[in-house]
Amino acid sequence: MKPLANVYRGGHLESFHSGSIAVVDARGRLLASVGDPSFRTCLRSAAKPFQAIPLLEYGGVQEFDLSPEEVALTCASHGGEPIHVSTAAALLRKGELDESDLLCGAHMPYDEKAAAELRAAGEAPSALHNNCSGKHAGMLLATQAMDLPAARYIDPDHPLQETIRSTLADFAGVEPDEIPIAIDGCGVPAFTLSLYRAAFAYARLMAPEERYTESAGQVVAAMTGHPEYVAGKWSMTTPLMQAFDGELLAKEGAEGFYAMALSPALLGELTDKLRLVDDAPIGVALKIADGSMTRGRNPVVMRTLELLGLDVVTPPALQRYREWPLRNVAGNLVGEVRAEFELEFL
Repeated sequence: MKPLANVYRGGHLESFHSGSIAVVDARGRLLASVGDPSFRTCLRSAAKPFQAIPLLEYGGVQEFDLSPEEVALTCASHGGEPIHVSTAAALLRKGELDESDLLCGAHMPYDEKAAAELRAAGEAPSALHNNCSGKHAGMLLATQAMDLPAARYIDPDHPLQETIRSTLADFAGVEPDEIPIAIDGCGVPAFTLSLYRAAFAYARLMAPEERYTESAGQVVAAMTGHPEYVAGKWSMTTPLMQAFDGELLAKEGAEGFYAMALSPALLGELTDKLRLVDDAPIGVALKIADGSMTRGRNPVVMRTLELLGLDVVTPPALQRYREWPLRNVAGNLVGEVRAEFELEFL
């Protein structure tokens, strides 16, 4: 781990966020890194694109007439905005299910406006407001498409979860039993990989082996084409994907994890330091050691893309994530957080 984002107060270094980054192409070549690219960590919600694939592999798009927006929501850590809640409910209806079938639990929407509206109405959040409700709805539909029991669909030994683990292993280039399992915040298995393997898996989303060509393509098209369903107003992920017009796929994970995949269409914009030899897609995985989800991670994501040669300066919607001012309770500027590191190009 190396310092990635420095926290300044009055112009003096007060603290810092350390971490590691891996940049890997779809051929498995480590192109650049900071810190330890072999560092093993939990993907948390960044596993969602892979968790959605079995539903698509078993014909879920056709069987349930899934729209791209609905597919995007199965990969989402959404903010609980009205479009997210209604789309999760629509997914459940397609399987003749309702919110009582969701085993993710309920929490207040991440989106501040949606949460305020619930409080003003005196309503408690439901499982549909859970940021993982789309994923869970997709898993329930997957049990139907795969002709599996829906009971305890979240358990690690459920055949669906075993298929999901094997799917992630295929993309990461490891054996399923090489991926340790824990339990995520919403109750489903959570997976541990090295940053190198996580970045490799993301690169291969855009260049999958033949078996997954259609399903991975559906995931990528849905997420990049409808990023407002993947996160929403609460997260950097939606404006980041919007800024790159479908050529960059991004997904956050809890505890300071973030992953991205860069389309070959962006390769002409990348720095010559990468020494690219072909047009293979590129994956990026990073981890902030202290688990920072905003002030530590967001500037680091922006700095990583800038060092790779991509323009994160021009899009107005990204400026709030590049710069992280510190203000006191009176609103006065007292410091800032700056991502200050260099990638080591191989």
